[in-house]
Amino acid sequence: MKESPVNLLWTGGWDSTFRLLQLLLLEERTVQAYYIIRGEESTGKEVDSIISIRRELLNRFPEKSTLFLNIKFIDVLSIEPDGEITKSYLEMKKSIRVNLQYDVLARFCKQIGVFDMELCIEAPVKDYEPDYLNKSCVLFRYFSFPLIEVTKQEMSEVAEKKGWSDIMHMTWFCRRPVNGKPCGFCGPCHDTLEAGLGKRLPFKARLIGLLQLRFRRYWRNNYHKQNKGIFKYAPSFFKGHY
Repeated sequence: MKESPVNLLWTGGWDSTFRLLQLLLLEERTVQAYYIIRGEESTGKEVDSIISIRRELLNRFPEKSTLFLNIKFIDVLSIEPDGEITKSYLEMKKSIRVNLQYDVLARFCKQIGVFDMELCIEAPVKDYEPDYLNKSCVLFRYFSFPLIEVTKQEMSEVAEKKGWSDIMHMTWFCRRPVNGKPCGFCGPCHDTLEAGLGKRLPFKARLIGLLQLRFRRYWRNNYHKQNKGIFKYAPSFFKGHY
């Protein structure tokens, strides 16, 4: 019996690209990749990375062309509302830090009838136990998290061993690029620094990132204070800055 394709949310970033390489080159699985088109500053860079990486993969491994299905690009505005999913997201948000992307992605998966979309988030620390990633939860029932126990540094080591490092460095991570380069200020730039991959940032961006690491850690570790006092003004203050 022929295996069904693996449904993969591919952002052109480090984690999802690593998973793509695992599936195609190690597991020899057929992959159906999806990319959600949003009106964000990083969208163009992500799409450029996706196209470049796909071209490089098919040039280097032409025998994998039948496994790597055409990427499906989805306009976020075409994703239909769903009261049950959004209610679950809003309820969960009251007690834990959960990104709006899960509401959007869950609605998308339900709309197209996919209950096994792979989302590639990596573990913040070794042996991380994400107790909220529960398949019985309305918000998370559509996803699987194949890299939740793998760190970015471990991915880097595997990529080096397998000869994928050049492809991995074609990925994009910054949310608010400045003159086409990583800003050093946004969350993904912070994550890249924290993961020990700071060399991927230009010197100026790396310095900016290092200077604001302590504040970023405090912000993330104090979720319930983000809507109180002076902190509630932080998102609007920093919007558009780097």
